[in-house]
Amino acid sequence: MDKNTLFVKTDQGREALTSRPPGLGPRLRSLLIMVDGKRAVAELDKLSGGEGSAAPLLEQLVAAGWVELVEVATAPAPAVAGAAPAPAEAPEAVALPPLPFSEARRMMVRFLNDQLGPMGEPLAMRVEACKTPVDLLTVLPRIRDGLSNLKGAATLQRFDQELVARLPRY
Repeated sequence: MDKNTLFVKTDQGREALTSRPPGLGPRLRSLLIMVDGKRAVAELDKLSGGEGSAAPLLEQLVAAGWVELVEVATAPAPAVAGAAPAPAEAPEAVALPPLPFSEARRMMVRFLNDQLGPMGEPLAMRVEACKTPVDLLTVLPRIRDGLSNLKGAATLQRFDQELVARLPRY
């Protein structure tokens, strides 16, 4: 397996993190949590315990349908010398509708797993235990503290924009 290969979780893989199927043992689950489409096989090897340790586990994750290869887009044609670069378009702020509670909870667990990996497991379990939107709002300060302390302000801001702003209002 090429050490520069990137993998990303499939929808089945994200669901497997919350449903914990029997075939997803602790080592596979840890690696699945670390797969984010940004870490190459070489980095996953280091994180999972040594040279070559990730490749057989990644093959198992692919076979189970929990991860897939990242499709690498072809690079744009090089700019002509002296040509002005194309102006960057500013992203428009779009107000997204509130998410249903179950979807908000699922997306929050996914965000925590993707961003924090195994360190976020206690927070993800607290989110999974929430039965109502009020429960989720009660856990929110602890989640925000964890993200801020472990990943920094940029990740916390992304969490707030993508999820907190879309929590159900009850």
